[in-house]
Amino acid sequence: MDLSAELTDEQKVIAEYWANGPRSELPPGHWDLFAQFISARDHHAVDEDVKMFFALTNAIFDGGISCWDSKRHFDSVRPVTAIPFLFHGQQIRAWGGPGKGAVTMDGSQWIPYQLSTFPTPPFPEFMSGHSTFSAAGAEILRLFTHSDSFGASVTFAPGSSVTEPGFTPQHVVTLSWATFSEAADQAGISRRYGGIHFELGDLAGRACGRRVAKQAWKKSQSLFHGGSDGDDDHNERNR
Repeated sequence: MDLSAELTDEQKVIAEYWANGPRSELPPGHWDLFAQFISARDHHAVDEDVKMFFALTNAIFDGGISCWDSKRHFDSVRPVTAIPFLFHGQQIRAWGGPGKGAVTMDGSQWIPYQLSTFPTPPFPEFMSGHSTFSAAGAEILRLFTHSDSFGASVTFAPGSSVTEPGFTPQHVVTLSWATFSEAADQAGISRRYGGIHFELGDLAGRACGRRVAKQAWKKSQSLFHGGSDGDDDHNERNR
């Protein structure tokens, strides 16, 4: 609720940029777009792209399996349900809708920062898919390029918001990411700015994505170079 009441133009832009809802590349595909940027930046040949996209998409896929297993196991509530239930009959301050800014309202009327036609996803909150997909993607790109350096950016013109067209942002806003990790963290927190996830769901998703990516990377390396993905563990135990 505190985030909702104090949303800045930049935070609103972050929430919208990373939303990746219907008729978009979706959250996993966002990292394929970033990989295309890396391919052009680093002048990849076809064989490099095959390996990069193979490792990347498999890590993101595995991250999705792990994340959705947690969702089904914990069956946790989302802010759009929890806040109106917990604060029904109480006066709170939060975003009041497109162009209204922060207003005082009955807690039962709380809404996420998003279009009314783009509802909160109809599946459990914990963990955040955006956070898991993004952390997994960032970790693979870091491992593949041997560096966390990214260097991409995107700029939004005044009034270009989809949620608050003509109103947000009031000035030019540029989102830039020096590192893959920074981009992944922003993707995660975007869902808190948007009122879609709680903090724990975001942070646990980030941790999960990184761990899954390390395992997926190890498996990819075994396929690229031959041998079993368990060879390294076997060799380490027998030293």
